[in-house]
Amino acid sequence: MNLQLKTLSFKKVLNNYNIYEQEFEYGGVLGQAELIDGFLGYKFVCYTKENSEETAAISLTEIESKSERQVGNAILKYIGMELRFGKRITHIKKIEKVYGTPFSVIDDYTKVRYNYLISPNLFICIGIKTLNSKLIHVEITNDSELISEIIDARRNY
Repeated sequence: MNLQLKTLSFKKVLNNYNIYEQEFEYGGVLGQAELIDGFLGYKFVCYTKENSEETAAISLTEIESKSERQVGNAILKYIGMELRFGKRITHIKKIEKVYGTPFSVIDDYTKVRYNYLISPNLFICIGIKTLNSKLIHVEITNDSELISEIIDARRNY
């Protein structure tokens, strides 16, 4: 799997949006995050560890409105992921053909998150809304330190 995550910058992909940076903690690790102004909370996060130029993680969370889907799908297209927000996912087996068997599944009654450890330095979480089976969450991490923290937290969930 050849995702273009390390070179991702919201500023490169989304030139029509006000993007700002702030100090951010991701998986217990300090760094910087690019966030998109105009969306509530931390729906779109592009995270870089301290003293690094490469993107270590992205989190696209609760992506449901039309404008959120447009932004999220532009990001997914840029990094080379075939999934799209707003599309129904009726058979998780199709996703498992690409990502393998999830190491954990978290069902909180409103969405189900499938956690995949693709390699020691590639983690992907896919969230599907329970009500309509649509993709609403994607998290990708390509940093082994962050992945270790995330896996520890999610295995104990």
